[in-house]
Amino acid sequence: MIEKIFINPATTKQWRIEMDDLTIRTCLNGGKVKEILCDSSFQAKSKAASAMMGQMRKGFIYQKPNAAFGEAKCHRYIGKDRNGFMPLAATSARDDFFLTRVVGDFEDELLYHFDENGDILETISLGAKRMTYEQILCSNNTLLLNNSYLIELFTLDTHKITSFANKKNSMKTMLDVSGGLALWYTGEEIVVFDFNSNTEVWREVVKCKKSKDPNFVYYCFGILSPEQTKMAYRTTEGEYIIVDFQSGKKIVIKNDGFHPFFSPDAQYFSVGGKCYVSQTGEETVNPFPFVVRQGLSYTDTCTVRICGNLMAVQQEHGNSVIELWDYNSRDLLVSIDDPFVVKHTNFYFTKNNLVLHTDYGAMSIYSCTM
Repeated sequence: MIEKIFINPATTKQWRIEMDDLTIRTCLNGGKVKEILCDSSFQAKSKAASAMMGQMRKGFIYQKPNAAFGEAKCHRYIGKDRNGFMPLAATSARDDFFLTRVVGDFEDELLYHFDENGDILETISLGAKRMTYEQILCSNNTLLLNNSYLIELFTLDTHKITSFANKKNSMKTMLDVSGGLALWYTGEEIVVFDFNSNTEVWREVVKCKKSKDPNFVYYCFGILSPEQTKMAYRTTEGEYIIVDFQSGKKIVIKNDGFHPFFSPDAQYFSVGGKCYVSQTGEETVNPFPFVVRQGLSYTDTCTVRICGNLMAVQQEHGNSVIELWDYNSRDLLVSIDDPFVVKHTNFYFTKNNLVLHTDYGAMSIYSCTM
């Protein structure tokens, strides 16, 4: 049996839900118990999620600060984001995190600052007629926001927004962060900057070419390796470039697939369902503990996030489970099946947790403390 107790901070009322096989029981503030009998596990899951979301929309919050590894620490309703991109900014160096959502008919865009237990530390108005597609949290206490194809810098201390690299090019601005490094594309150059040492690591003039695929406008993808020694990017059809920052060596990989990611130690690189030795570009057998799916299109789901040896992997559907793997031991540690995802979710590691921003308008936190 699974039991969850939600609390409304405004009224101090409690709402309890029990899920026992195909039976759901709910009780509001110690009152009459309501029982729902279901015909299948799928129906039970759906009805339980609907019941919890109904209460969350009323202000009820689930919090369990001492949750075990892989268990939910928090579920709360934030509100649906009109753009559907579920912007989320987090880093494995700290446990607080940020998400944004568009309010109403672009009347405002709100930036939420959460602590590790899901309490809102601050809610900041970014202004009307904005659409943030993606955002990253940098180590100098700033956010880089892709606002309608233009990069902006948001300073957390002053709440000031300034243009950062403002040549409009494509919906994805090649934003990524790893430790103190941040990666962005200006429309003319790829820049990698170390905010810890305040030094530029890489700058390269490139031109993202237009795509014939209707799902995206430009070939404009870029990621940093988890241990901050390499990056991989794509600016044209059928070709990825791996850059080693220390040696300046560039490796060309012929691959027209999507969804690139590195191994935690950056020895291996995967894209389009194939795997390569990142130092040489030589194709190799799958070095990862999970099966890397092949034949995925740009619109298919394949998201891999890394924190130390932990790899959070989702590559079935946007509402499928997120698997947590230990890269060293090759063990599947837990599968997270968040109830508040309709079609898609965005997720990132913080220092001790995995945070989800879902298209149901909810935010969830799962403990990753071993």
